[in-house]
Amino acid sequence: MLTSKRKAHLIIIATFTLGIAVGASGQYLLSRQSAPQRTPSPSEVASELTRVLKLDQIQRTQLEQILTEHRQKYQEYKSQTQLHYTAMRDDARKRIRALLSVEQQALYDQWTKEMDMKRQKKKPEEGR
Repeated sequence: MLTSKRKAHLIIIATFTLGIAVGASGQYLLSRQSAPQRTPSPSEVASELTRVLKLDQIQRTQLEQILTEHRQKYQEYKSQTQLHYTAMRDDARKRIRALLSVEQQALYDQWTKEMDMKRQKKKPEEGR
């Protein structure tokens, strides 16, 4: 039969071991979640498709051209969308400020500044 002192030691060791396991699992999940995702280049995609589909050189050249054009169009669309989003956000902010007192406006301005800083920190990750 286990004594109270022995039970206490086992509980402490089990708690310590469980803490290590949970901490390591959390660290692993956090590192996997925040790992940057890189978009493959048109050349990389073309190389893979050439291998999988057994494309000839003419097909590969045409494929790379299509992928490059698509990427340029996507970037243009993304820029236009971002401009529209920014305009809508600024309009909403202007309307919200109109509802607030001078003191509230100062607090709201500080809050929006903090939100913008968070968005800027996150932005490089989203571009991948």
